[in-house]
Amino acid sequence: MLALMTQQKESLNILRHAGELGDEAINLGEAALALAIVEKPDAQMGSYREHLAVLVEQLREGGTATCTEEQLRLLRRVLVVQQKYQGDDNHLEDPRSTNIMDVIDRRRGSPLTLGVLYLHVAAEMGWAMTGIDLAGHFLLRLSARDGSVIIDPFRAGQTCQIEEVDSSLLDEEEEDELVEILEESSPISFSADLLRPLSRRDVLLRLQHQVKRRQLGQDRSDAAIKTLQGMILFAPRKQDLWRELGYLQAERGHIRAAITALEVVRDLASDPLPLRQTDGMIRELRWRLN
Repeated sequence: MLALMTQQKESLNILRHAGELGDEAINLGEAALALAIVEKPDAQMGSYREHLAVLVEQLREGGTATCTEEQLRLLRRVLVVQQKYQGDDNHLEDPRSTNIMDVIDRRRGSPLTLGVLYLHVAAEMGWAMTGIDLAGHFLLRLSARDGSVIIDPFRAGQTCQIEEVDSSLLDEEEEDELVEILEESSPISFSADLLRPLSRRDVLLRLQHQVKRRQLGQDRSDAAIKTLQGMILFAPRKQDLWRELGYLQAERGHIRAAITALEVVRDLASDPLPLRQTDGMIRELRWRLN
């Protein structure tokens, strides 16, 4: 019990520290594991940290990669062929697809959770990779000295156009397996105008918004409140999070907690219209206390 309490405290400290860091300094893998503990407090982080380290070590064993083609080949070799990570077609309904610990156990996940894995190992390798929002679908931009490429972590690291697979880093069996995976994955057509870069913090927020929406859809308001509280730790200046937390706390009858959350919204707000709405809500809640 003491070990679990210590780990939960550590996970909250990781998230709180992430909230104090600049975006590029956030360790996505560590933050995602800490969020997984918020949702599953009985789990243990140790083996999952080791797995993330193994992924990075396997990439390093592939040698130096300085162009996008080489980096993409290594990512596919390690994450898709060797580790068997793939998209979970049932990810909209399955809560395991958004918890990185479950994703590591099952090797299946949502576009966002798989994307976190790609982003984490790329950052550890010193490669330039950014999350991309494409009309609600999550993609990745991998950039190097020779340019950039858009890839889909949900479809085996597929690029937006089917390309010939270079087998120089794969043995014959691995090459055949990867070709089969890529041929089964339908590429995405897109306009570059639709692509919106996401910060690391935004990626984590999008991941947890999925968790929260599922919890609210299941009428699990207390779980959604806990998720929002975890989100606020690493994004403490997002007034929309504080506002939603205040409304949910009020719905649950936690009036003092609701007032506290909405007072933070008032402190962060710059637009006068939402500010008036927030003040009105605070007055109503204080009246309910009397």
